[in-house]
Amino acid sequence: MLALFIRVTLFEAFAIDGPSMEPTLQDGDRVVVAKYPYGLFLPFTNEAVVNWGGPDPGDVIILHSPADNEDIVKRVIGVGGDEIVIRDGKIVRNGEVLETVELGPCANEEQRNIDPTCRIYLEKLDGTSHRISHSKHDFPLDRLPLEVPEDHVYVLGDHRDSSNDSRNPLIGAVPNSRIKGKALFIYMSWKNTHDSLLQRIRWSRIGTAVN
Repeated sequence: MLALFIRVTLFEAFAIDGPSMEPTLQDGDRVVVAKYPYGLFLPFTNEAVVNWGGPDPGDVIILHSPADNEDIVKRVIGVGGDEIVIRDGKIVRNGEVLETVELGPCANEEQRNIDPTCRIYLEKLDGTSHRISHSKHDFPLDRLPLEVPEDHVYVLGDHRDSSNDSRNPLIGAVPNSRIKGKALFIYMSWKNTHDSLLQRIRWSRIGTAVN
């Protein structure tokens, strides 16, 4: 009963599958998700029973996608009342371009699909910086202005060229009632290789906070 209470109301584990949050989260990462900050989200349901809060811009959250009813992990770029525009690959929030600084090429070990055109950038949002990545292909980035409705969020993957997120009209701005929790830290990480069990573990990522 205690384990069920903790899982339903406090914390839950989530496995990262795919490259959409590189370099912040990598394919094979396992993260601990805090479920209590935003509301009560029961197992096997698509929306929260009740909401008592919403995320801040920059938070990395788990949400139930309106497009395919799958749980996905994304970063909050805008909240209710914000206007988001994506122009020439740049994010414009409330008329201000999010500051980015190029750091260099993406490391091979941080990519699920190694891409020599991939570059790492430091992006600043509300005074806090996080890393993102860009490549030179996949779907277009630009989007027309969108005002985020109240009690909704606009989310993007940190790998901006390989993420199914709010740029997809089937997802768009996501209601807070579909947010399952906030990603806190990585408790385990596995490489998708044929190495031995111990060699597959990314030891340096265990215990690191999700920035």
